[in-house]
Formats: sequence, C-alpha cells, structure tokens
Amino acid sequence: MVGFSPPVDLWFGYEGHDPDAPITQEHMNHARLCVALATVFGNALRDILLTYFSVQYKDIYQVILANEVKLTKGRGRPLLNPDQSQLVFPDPTRQTTGTVDQFDLSLLYILIRNISTVPAPVTGWGCDPLDQPRDVSLGASVERIRYFRNHISGHSPDGKISQQDLKDYWTKFDAVLHDIELIMGGKVYSQQFEKQKEHVISIYEAC
Repeated sequence: MVGFSPPVDLWFGYEGHDPDAPITQEHMNHARLCVALATVFGNALRDILLTYFSVQYKDIYQVILANEVKLTKGRGRPLLNPDQSQLVFPDPTRQTTGTVDQFDLSLLYILIRNISTVPAPVTGWGCDPLDQPRDVSLGASVERIRYFRNHISGHSPDGKISQQDLKDYWTKFDAVLHDIELIMGGKVYSQQFEKQKEHVISIYEAC
C-alpha cells in the first residue's frame, strides 16, 4: 500500500501552537465557557434526562439497561463509544459504581436524543439549531447545548475565545437556560449561570 504524502506547500509556514506561550485573557475566556458548559448545562441536561424518563436518580440505570439494544446497535452502529458503554453498561461481575453525575454532555445528549421522550426540534435531531432561532422547544435547547459543546470545547483549534465572542456566548447561554427554565419549571439555571460568570478561574481548573 502506497503511503499518502501531502504536497510540500500544504505544510509551508505551519509552526503549530506554542505550548510554552503565556496564558492570555482569551484562554481564560475559553476556560470560563468550558466550566459553565460542564456545570450549569450539565445540570440542566441531567434534570431533563431524569424528568423525561419519569424516574428517580437511582433508577436511571434500569431505564438505560432496558434500551441497551438500541444504544449498542442503533442506526446500524453503536451510539456510544467504549468509555461511555463502560459507564452505562458496566462489567456484570462487579457492582455498578457510576452515577448520572459522571455523565458528560456528549453522553447526556445521546441518551436524551435516542431513548428519552423529549420531542425533536423543528429541524430534527443533529441539525444546526441556529437555523431556527424561533424554535424554543426543549429539543431545540438540547441541540443548542450540543452546538455550544462542539464549537467551544469539543473542536476548538487553540483554546481561545475573544472578549466579543465571550459576551456573545454569555447572551446565548442565558437565552437557552431561560428557555429550559420556562419548560422545566422551578429550576434556577440562570442563577447558577450568573454566579458562574462572576468567577475568575485559571486555565488549569477548566481541564
């Protein structure tokens, strides 16, 4: 098999990101958004998951196990990666130690989309939620969280967010949390988010 050799000019001028470069305000901005996603939005998705399964916290694994075939063979391929599968379908020879608090945004999204009763957004699951700004359904809010996660923490090329982008994301975050609160009722995600915005954190605490 002949190996692939990219054209020389494809790499011309590329020096990569300097790992020894000082941490900037843009790095701090990125870290703050990542923490808000993992904490406040993580709490929101966990509440949605439990509410739309109509189960108590301790019973969520029974619902997931009942949908094992769908999660492991859905759409012709496993919907979960190996780490996610190990977390929700642990080795039967040992007692389950995982909890919903250990489910990250990606796993929560997969479970909500595929085995919960949350209605799909207008454009359907997996589509760009920004194409339908007037869709304030719960499914649309879940899709927007997926979008935030992918564009901020999942696929960031340099771990930086400008001051203007930070302000824009704060506004978008607040709007999505408000939409979720209107449907879920009695939740205080916006208050959690306001406290999060006031925190000054280091880049290391975001990892």
